[in-house]
Amino acid sequence: NAGGIAEMAELGKEIRDITDTLDAAGNTTAAIGKGFAIGSAALVSLSLFGAYITRVAKVLNVAGPDGKPLPPTVNVLQPIVFAFLLIGAMLPYWFSALTMKSVGIAAKAMVQEVRYQFETIEGIMENRAKPDYKRCVEISTQASLREMIAPGALVILSPIITGFVFGVHALTGLLAGSLVSGVQMAISSSNTGGAWDNAKKYVEKGCVYVDGVVQAKGSEIHKAAVVGDTVGDPLKDTSGPALNIVMKLMAILSLVFADFFNTFNDGEGLINWTQDTIAK
Repeated sequence: NAGGIAEMAELGKEIRDITDTLDAAGNTTAAIGKGFAIGSAALVSLSLFGAYITRVAKVLNVAGPDGKPLPPTVNVLQPIVFAFLLIGAMLPYWFSALTMKSVGIAAKAMVQEVRYQFETIEGIMENRAKPDYKRCVEISTQASLREMIAPGALVILSPIITGFVFGVHALTGLLAGSLVSGVQMAISSSNTGGAWDNAKKYVEKGCVYVDGVVQAKGSEIHKAAVVGDTVGDPLKDTSGPALNIVMKLMAILSLVFADFFNTFNDGEGLINWTQDTIAK
């Protein structure tokens, strides 16, 4: 924010250089801090997953050689568990794609509004007239609510539909897959986004040379760095942090609805794809 204010206020280059350095340091610090948040979310999700397993223990219990029930276990070799393990691993990527697309849609709407105001409100560039800031805030607020409907529905409905239709075995695979994949995706998004943002600043500071020529603003390398930053910002500021909520919310919903899932065919879901049925 300080860098943006300095540029809009047309302060000297030396001020902008200082704010760029601070911004790059802030991106690195934020990436480190997000790592702790991701680790915390992973541990919370793992704890909730264990609580869910305990809640549906009577469905997951398997008799040992002596006929006594063993502790509740999850067998990934079961076809229904393995299938939903793969589906769960894909959910964080689907969620990230939806959120990044939403950022692009909101940004496009904002650019169109800015262009419209430049064309219809005379004197903005000469400081003789003020832009309609309220309209820009409305676009941002409405887009933030509207565009989160699909990602939110994906996270909320996935465990509910899986447990209700396919049973608790399928849901254990879904949770395990989304947890492992979500941690990896969150770490990758936070670090990659920060790296691309800093790469653009590195180019703009004149630190990149090709055949002895400085690749500053306006060069092809700078254009490529801007494209990377355009992708990196929603990665580190939207998709990465939101995946923490994905991991925890799916586990919480599964735990809350665990007793509800157990009421349908003893936890086998509406379809009742029991392992005996699959074997036959």
